[in-house]
Order: sequence, then structure tokens, then C-alpha cells
Amino acid sequence: MRLIALFAFASMLATAADTNADLLSAARAGDLAAVKTAIESGAVLETKTPYGQTPLYLAAMNGHEDVVRFLLDKGARTDVSDTFYKAPMLGFVLQRKHWGVAKMLVAKPANPDQTLGEVTGSGRADLVETVLTTSKPSQSALDKAYESALEGKKADVAGLLKKAGANDPAPPVTVDAAVLSSYAGTYKSEQIPLEIKVSIREGKLYGQATGQGEFPTKTLSATRFAFAQAQLELEFEGADAFTLKQGGQSFKFKKVVSK
Repeated sequence: MRLIALFAFASMLATAADTNADLLSAARAGDLAAVKTAIESGAVLETKTPYGQTPLYLAAMNGHEDVVRFLLDKGARTDVSDTFYKAPMLGFVLQRKHWGVAKMLVAKPANPDQTLGEVTGSGRADLVETVLTTSKPSQSALDKAYESALEGKKADVAGLLKKAGANDPAPPVTVDAAVLSSYAGTYKSEQIPLEIKVSIREGKLYGQATGQGEFPTKTLSATRFAFAQAQLELEFEGADAFTLKQGGQSFKFKKVVSK
């Protein structure tokens, strides 16, 4: 009898795994009927792919609005990042310009501060307004978003943020030229498959990630440099290493090539 019970339990586990796989596949394909069937059959709402993507993540990144709406109504979490690129769900959606999906996600932000920063970078005033009316970002987040909007010349977004109570940005800080020059070089991280080149021009620090455009930073102190449009900060620990901070996450980088 015990052997039979073990076989029955193993069969139940296999069935549950199949149902979860069906849910992930249906969400990725945008098949709402199949998504509903899988959930009715016992699939786990927050089941994940090997890279940490949930059904909502897969539906959102592929722009399937009806599936996203259904999964949000079921209580699916929006604060999910994949485990390879560490990309948050909303970030992927904004990158692919799925604006309808984005509006649904920002109406239910798990982290209003992070969400405000992400949508400010998109330049979409409608998304910024949704965040401001459905949640309460901190003063610090408002100030950073406002500075980002000003730097990006996003007048509509800046106006909304100023009306919401954002403060004017502080004046820039000057760093000794020798210290600034020592940061130049190419850096790599063991946490994410990304290489960042740091260069110095006319007293300003620039960063450039693999396959992406160069970005100018604002000097916050002798060791801290920010790119407000991406809500990104580089904090140096001497001339050979820095920590990249973005979206509530931190990644250590070490210099592999000087200048």
C-alpha cells in the first residue's frame, strides 16, 4: 500500500508540473482561454521559468493585454525580475513599448519609487500621472524623477512632477581632475553579463554598457555619479571598482582594463 501511495504522489507532482508548464506557455503565447484553464486546473499563479519569469512577466513582456489584465485581477505580483539580466518586469515592457500593458502595471505598483523612476525615463506623461494618482512616491523619488525629466527635456513630465511637490535639483559638484581621471577604464561584474566602459571628457564622467549608447553622469560627490534618466548611480570604491545601483539592486564591478 505504501508503494502505491508513493506512486500516486509522484503522479500528482508530475501533473502539477505539467499544469504549471501549460500556464507559462499559454501566458507567453497570449492564449487567455488556456491561461484560465491552467489556473482552474490548479496551476500556481506565481510559477516561474528557470530564469524566474512568472506568467504575468511573460504575458507583459510580449504585450498580451487581456492576459495581463486577467492575471492582475487574480493578484499576480508585479515586482518580479528575471534572474539572468536582472531586468524588472516593467523595464522590459517599457523597452518594448507595450504602453497599454505598462499602464496596467503602474496602476498597481509594488514599489512606487522604482516605478516612478522607470516611467519617467520613458517620457510618457500618462504613465507618470498614473503613478502619481494611484500611489505615493517618496520625496526623494519625486526629486530624482524631476531632475531626470529636466535633463531629458521632458517638459510635460517635469510639469507633473513639479506640481506633485518635487524640489529643484542641487547644483553640480566639482571633483579633482586627477581623481576623476583615475576612474577611467573598462569594468566587469561577476553578478551580471555586462561590461561598462568609463571615460572622462571635459571634467565629466561618462559610462557605456555593452551594446548600449554612452550616458553622461552628474557628479554627486567625489565617489558618486548619477544618471538620473535611468535612475542609475555609480559609487566608486577607489580607482579600481564601483557599485552600480539601480531599481533597488546593487552590482559590483571591477576594473579589467585601465583607460
